[in-house]
Amino acid sequence: MVGESVRYRRYRITYSVVMPVVTDSPPDLPGVQHRHLDLGAGVSIHVADAGPADGQPVMLIHGFPQNWWEWHELIGPLAADGYRVLCPDLRGAGWSSAPRDRYLKNDMADDLAAVCDRLGVGPVKLVAHDWGGPVATIFMLRHPEKVAAFMGLNTAVPWLKHDREALLNIWRMWYQVPMMLPFIGPKVIADPKARYFKMLGSWVGGDFRTPDEDIAFYVDCMRRPGYAEAGSRWYRTFQRREAIRWLRGEFDDHEVTVPVRWLHGTDDSVLTPELLRVLPEKCRDFELELVPGVGHWIVEQRPELVLDRLRTFLKTT
Repeated sequence: MVGESVRYRRYRITYSVVMPVVTDSPPDLPGVQHRHLDLGAGVSIHVADAGPADGQPVMLIHGFPQNWWEWHELIGPLAADGYRVLCPDLRGAGWSSAPRDRYLKNDMADDLAAVCDRLGVGPVKLVAHDWGGPVATIFMLRHPEKVAAFMGLNTAVPWLKHDREALLNIWRMWYQVPMMLPFIGPKVIADPKARYFKMLGSWVGGDFRTPDEDIAFYVDCMRRPGYAEAGSRWYRTFQRREAIRWLRGEFDDHEVTVPVRWLHGTDDSVLTPELLRVLPEKCRDFELELVPGVGHWIVEQRPELVLDRLRTFLKTT
């Protein structure tokens, strides 16, 4: 790491990796190749690619405000196990393009399908956290031939229970309002002091708060032109267009036949276990593990637990 030290500024050691500086190029990680796939219509998707080219493909889908770097502690061990690990940046995040777009999750899901086609891989085993979950689920529903299994980590799906208990939990979405507002949302997201994310991170994380250096890195990524606006539109499009469509049952007639596994920290103040009640109805092969004392940031809080469960998921599905 001595020769690479000039590329970094924050020195938190995780698997011999330190926090990177934000540049026009994605940060280096041992064993990772960076691919930039032009999908047309102004959309370019960056993919961090590790492991043997002929290994079983595993696609890890990040949440918000993260990008592919969310998985940096897991990429090396999974690649060493012989898997081909693919970590795309969703459009509007990381080192993918941030076009002036509505950021419909259907389009973002189709991006993942296009990535599989361009790389010639599949079916893939999908793993997703936070906003990555709805995108990955829609990918699985729209392109079932491209997905072999799915694992969710403190995330949600585009199916909703239509009952009183679900309605009583709608208030938990209040945090999206500041970020989705035009003009205000991008300023909140790109705040150099990351005040909103630090407050929100503590609320959803239970007793764990994402380290300040991690938050600073992700905010620095979104301070580049177009990315804070893209993040705001992720939420704006959901609230204005997609939420009502999902409530009306856009995907209710879809059934998942591949194995689905879920690892969920119970201290998540937004994505509570109650939201997962719908999954056994939609998935033929579903297993849920609840983790007490863990909040929304399960990948950062318990990377060793996530890695252990991922290895089991990949071996047994």
